[in-house]
Amino acid sequence: MRFGTRYVPPDTTTQHSSGGTLRKIMVLMFASAVVAVMSLVAASGSGAATTTIDLSITGGSVAGFTHSGGFPKLPIAFAIKNNSSTTNADDIDFYFTWTNTATPQYNDYICPLTSNHTLINPSTPACEPGGLAAGKTTGAALMVTPKPGVTKVTVKACAFLLDSHTDPVSSNNCKTVTIFVP
Repeated sequence: MRFGTRYVPPDTTTQHSSGGTLRKIMVLMFASAVVAVMSLVAASGSGAATTTIDLSITGGSVAGFTHSGGFPKLPIAFAIKNNSSTTNADDIDFYFTWTNTATPQYNDYICPLTSNHTLINPSTPACEPGGLAAGKTTGAALMVTPKPGVTKVTVKACAFLLDSHTDPVSSNNCKTVTIFVP
C-alpha cells in the first residue's frame, strides 16, 4: 500500500490475526470455565468428607473427690475433645444439667474462651467457649451447691456443635458425675 511516496506494509495484526486472537480468547475462556467447574466439584467433594466432627466429653470432680465431706460448693470439671484430625469445630457448647442442687448462678460457671482463655459469662445453663481446633481439648467447670438433706448430687454436661457440622458418634457426647453428700 502506498501512502504518499512511502510504502506502508499491510497491518497483519488486524487483518490476519483477529481470527486467531478470537480463537485464543475462546480457548482461554473455555479452559477457565473447565478449571472453575473442576474446582467446584473438588470443593464439594472434600466438603462432604469433612461435614462431621466427633466431639467427646470427659469429666469428674476437681481433684477426684467422690464425697463432699460437708463442703458447701462442689467443683465439677469437664473437657471436650475434637477427635477430628483435620476439621476444626467453628463453635462448641457445654450444656449442663444437675439434680439435687440449687440452681447455679452465672458466677458458678467457669467458662474460658478457647481463643485466649479469658473467662466469659455463660449462656446459662450452657458455656459457649468458641471454636475448637482439630485434635484439641478445652475445659469448663461448674460449682454446685447441694440441696439440704440430699445424699447425692449429679451433674451432667453434654458437648454440642453449634456450627453446620454433625457429630457421628453421639454416644460419647455426655458425661454424668455423681458426688455423694453426707
